[in-house]
Amino acid sequence: MLGLRRRGLLGTVALAAGSPAILRAQPTYPSKPIRIVHGYGAGSNPDTIARVVSPSLMDTLGQSVVVEPKPGAGERIAAQYVMNQPADGYTLYLITGGANVISATDPQVAFSTLRDFSYISTITLFPFALFVGEKSPVRTLKDLMAAARARPGKLNYGHAGTGNTLHLAVELLKSRTGIEMEPIAYKDQAQLITDVVNGRLDMSVSTFTNFHGALANRQARAIAVTSGERWPPEPDVPPAADDVPGYEVVSWLGLAAPAGLPPDVADRLAEAVKAALAVPEIQSRLRDMGNEVRASTPEQFRARVVADYDKWKPLSKIVYP
Repeated sequence: MLGLRRRGLLGTVALAAGSPAILRAQPTYPSKPIRIVHGYGAGSNPDTIARVVSPSLMDTLGQSVVVEPKPGAGERIAAQYVMNQPADGYTLYLITGGANVISATDPQVAFSTLRDFSYISTITLFPFALFVGEKSPVRTLKDLMAAARARPGKLNYGHAGTGNTLHLAVELLKSRTGIEMEPIAYKDQAQLITDVVNGRLDMSVSTFTNFHGALANRQARAIAVTSGERWPPEPDVPPAADDVPGYEVVSWLGLAAPAGLPPDVADRLAEAVKAALAVPEIQSRLRDMGNEVRASTPEQFRARVVADYDKWKPLSKIVYP
């Protein structure tokens, strides 16, 4: 018995002596390249923001950061892909408020923003705007509402997928004003913008980032912004709430990961985002695209997701009656 106890004690001592070596052998995060997956096409708002921020993340984290679009189905493809990846910090999800809207309103959606993701940090907050082609006779939101009432159901609008924020932003406007417009879903944002510019679409709700080129080239114009008040980056665009009291849609974009991300990895990534958003050149580029720069802690980001989920959940019957 004494011999067994002695051998057990020696084994414990040996294990303790070896523990530092074992710990030293474990790689420090990150030890390999990181992917940022998003659910939209090249040149979209998430794609542009990911490519603006990723060089600074590379500098801070000391590893390559690759941006990987997985567009389609209103962000469902990207969300479902990311949720099934290992929760090790090497596959990240550039999630938008649109994914949260889908999760809250689509009873058939395969992912849950409350269950299937860990949250790292917000990156930007942003409203949307109502865009028309430069040649459109519609100059204001009042013009649009008058035209829609004069031709019920004849005007159309483009959006990026049934049930996402851009779709529900118009449906919310329709429910508040009683106007009727025909929705047309697009997988390709570039084609949507082209159709607005050419007049094949009467209107689209989108981001200033998506329409940046068309606005700069005077091919399109914003007739209203969806924030409750004037948006500082675009002070000349009136808020829709001026004509539709109480109307407000402000979304967000940030970094998430599959559920179960270790807290120390989440904190490391959140600090890297915070450092990136402190770079004046990055702040300037994001603000020029109509974004409010906003870093957060993982806990703050999750709280925002939960609050927005609760806001959109009652609108499920509008999209899926």
